[in-house]
Amino acid sequence: MPWADAQAWAQQIRHAALDVSSCSITSTARRQDQSGPRRAVEGVPGLAADGQGREQMGAMGARAWRKRVGWCWNIKPAITPDGVVHHTLMADGTYVAHGWCLLIAIDGQTGQVIDWQWCHQENTAACTALFSRIPGPDVLIADGLRGVQKACHACWPGTRIRRCLVHVQRNTKTDLTLKPRLQAGKELKRLSDQLTRAHAIEEAVRWGEALNAWHERWKTLIDERTMAKDDPANPKASHQSWWCTHQELRRCYRRLEHLFQDRPLFAFLEPELTAGGPVERTTNRPEGGVNSPIKRTLLQHHGLPESHMRRACEWHCYMKTDNPDPASLIRDEHHQPQPAPKRETRQEQDEPEHYGTAINWNEFHTPVRYPNTKL
Repeated sequence: MPWADAQAWAQQIRHAALDVSSCSITSTARRQDQSGPRRAVEGVPGLAADGQGREQMGAMGARAWRKRVGWCWNIKPAITPDGVVHHTLMADGTYVAHGWCLLIAIDGQTGQVIDWQWCHQENTAACTALFSRIPGPDVLIADGLRGVQKACHACWPGTRIRRCLVHVQRNTKTDLTLKPRLQAGKELKRLSDQLTRAHAIEEAVRWGEALNAWHERWKTLIDERTMAKDDPANPKASHQSWWCTHQELRRCYRRLEHLFQDRPLFAFLEPELTAGGPVERTTNRPEGGVNSPIKRTLLQHHGLPESHMRRACEWHCYMKTDNPDPASLIRDEHHQPQPAPKRETRQEQDEPEHYGTAINWNEFHTPVRYPNTKL
């Protein structure tokens, strides 16, 4: 190689080495993310994401991975209220370990989690605490618990309540069983099974006419009474003078009649409600989209402490919101370990001492008392 060509080639190599932005071999690309947000994303959210935590471990052991992301348990996910009025809203609760119930509200069209509330039972107080943080929707789709209905009327007076058809059929099977013995029960169960087949207003009207015709045929049967003196062995006779002979059959009919007359049964077919968007007939979206994955996550990570169990459920709900951003929830105090709770080593002054620290000679299993002792 001539000297001029060699000198030109060396000059090109020198310029290429100085231009670190155009060479990925001689330079190190800077990371845009920080270790804290990255570990937050792969930590507790990964635990609540259907077993992804095991994949994120890689060659790292389980204990090392838990130690690496252990500080992520200090991050408490929360949803900032945006004040958006949703057309349909679904509310349902799922029971988990340690006696807790997670009440979740999701958008009926997109399935995104709006908010959640921890409680011990799906009662009026828990539903009111959840609904008070959410603007009233046009339609609330629920499973028919009285607590949900009372809270809806108190917080959202202008919201229509839509009963889940699957839960109505489930209540019918509870009253009549899968194979009713009476002919009236067989016909009423057949009517209940046809609820999910109505897709038009005309079909809903025909279903109501069939229910009215059933009542005309069997109203004498469901009005029969049993006197306590005629059946003294029945437990009801101790506190009732009479009761309906076919109480389960009567209760099932009254439920269907009430739902049809008050219009929460076929509200998904009303034009004034469907004008703002479709209305779901069931609550299958929260059951399969949120509740089942939460149960599956807790099954895959069984044995979590109570605080970690609740935090995993909260992270699962948070990751199903509209725009989840775990890195925005990190604070400086999250990296600091939580102080261990202090254990009471001394008894209160006003309480007698139950256990002392001195040695008692009589505890050495000898029948002879040691002399010169007061113990």
